Amino acid sequence: MTESPFNLITEPWIRVRDGEGVRDVSLRECFAEAHVIRALAGEVATQDAAILRLLLAILHRSVADLPEYAVDVWRGLWAAPTLPLVAIDQYLDRVEGRFNLFDDVAPFLQVADLSAAKTSGLVKLVADVPDGAPFFTTRAGVELESLSLSEAARWLVHVQAFDPSGIKTGMQGDPRVKGGKGYPIGTGWVGRCGLIIAEGVTLKDTLLLNLVLGTGESDAEPDLPVWERKPLGPGPEHRHPEPLGPIDLLTWPARRVRLVRSPDQPGRVIDVLLGNGDRLEVANRHRLEFMSGWRRSRNQEKTHGVPTYMPRGHDPSRRLWRGMAGVLAQDARAGAVRDEPAAARPPQVIEWLSQLAGNGLPPDVPITLHAVGVSYGTQDASIDAAYDDELSLTVAVASDPALRQTVIDATLCAEDAVWQGLGQLGSNLALAAGRAVEGPRERAREAGYDRLEHAYAGWLAQLGPGSDPDAALAEWQKTVRSVLVPIGDDLVTQAGLAALFGRNVGGRHIDSGLASLWFGRSLRKTLPHAFPVPSAQTKETIDA
Repeated sequence: MTESPFNLITEPWIRVRDGEGVRDVSLRECFAEAHVIRALAGEVATQDAAILRLLLAILHRSVADLPEYAVDVWRGLWAAPTLPLVAIDQYLDRVEGRFNLFDDVAPFLQVADLSAAKTSGLVKLVADVPDGAPFFTTRAGVELESLSLSEAARWLVHVQAFDPSGIKTGMQGDPRVKGGKGYPIGTGWVGRCGLIIAEGVTLKDTLLLNLVLGTGESDAEPDLPVWERKPLGPGPEHRHPEPLGPIDLLTWPARRVRLVRSPDQPGRVIDVLLGNGDRLEVANRHRLEFMSGWRRSRNQEKTHGVPTYMPRGHDPSRRLWRGMAGVLAQDARAGAVRDEPAAARPPQVIEWLSQLAGNGLPPDVPITLHAVGVSYGTQDASIDAAYDDELSLTVAVASDPALRQTVIDATLCAEDAVWQGLGQLGSNLALAAGRAVEGPRERAREAGYDRLEHAYAGWLAQLGPGSDPDAALAEWQKTVRSVLVPIGDDLVTQAGLAALFGRNVGGRHIDSGLASLWFGRSLRKTLPHAFPVPSAQTKETIDA
């Protein structure tokens, strides 16, 4: 009996959540039901992000994308009750043969007849199984030994996006292999980025919010996904060393893979061959990668000789709200005035939302910014931690320059109030009590950030088209003060009698009373709108 090739267009493999719960759907079903599907619901957030990018590549290839009509096309898509199913079905019919998971010539995202001296093991494919330490995972026994075809397909998409660097299995026919080993070429492309995904109420909304149109880069060669190109071989694609556009980048084949099916159980994958694919330089991909913020790197400019931008990753020690200045960065325009390249660039999806607001996309539409990414361990050879955080806001916040600046200013003043004000209070109280500084300082900061997070989310969510930027900033600064002052009072109380009496440090007396006074002065400087304007006499007292 001939084994089923398991075609991803017709077979259920994408895990989604709707009003009935979680279920698996095929690609065709996913698009057809996107208006009732709430969200993707895979094993981990990075897997959902990788599959979303796959869906976006298909959607891009299914709709007309002419720069001069980009907004008009998008407006029609947003107003329709469903995605453009006729166009999507026609496209899927055209490429159906390239979505067979076990095709003899061009298996999906894999290389036919890929071979090596030994296989790689499923632990290299499944990101939620720590490499070399399976006892730290919820998976055990048979689940580590095999995967269903649907789960294997999801991890296949994930590994092309987020696979760590490090030494890989050396594939026969790959000229880069030495001594049976494939030496590091870097992580999967998406792993280099701190993804910012704009999410709506349904999967349809999410797909359209991230469908940035009118951005094709090459007129000479078409911007195509990997499945519309010639089947891959074991070595690098010298004929195609660079992505030709955003669709190409969405499906960049960072690895050469072949899933190994069980001979006794055709519905299970028991092993994998995983080797190096196509290397990709990181710098200056901001014109092609829409889901990541970017930072200017002066060190890289010494090498490249031009203004150079690197993807802004997510810091696992910082929640998303603390990084909103980078997400909503507006200094691209300010930099141009000074004839100096911008220090940061926001994700292009944010700029796209700004373009759409009031032009097909109502500014009061609620969206969720979902931050997804990974941080890697030593030499990027393993996934150390995953980043998964989100904030709710309205389109107006992403589109209105004044509101964007208000959010940026709110983030920065809160950061200063905690980092400098509360952190210094913790340090001064420790000095006054004769204790080490670092621990109390960091605990003070952690308390401030933790208590402000919920308050910030509530403040951000209520900003809309009618919000007054100045009033909103003043309200936020008052909130920061109301949150941090009680924390400061608790710190003073906890410091005890030793801090109350104080001691001389560096020729200056420090006690808890003085530490509290300095904390208040710091808040006044950082949060000017949170305090009443002092009279001349009061100001003299404050400055004394």
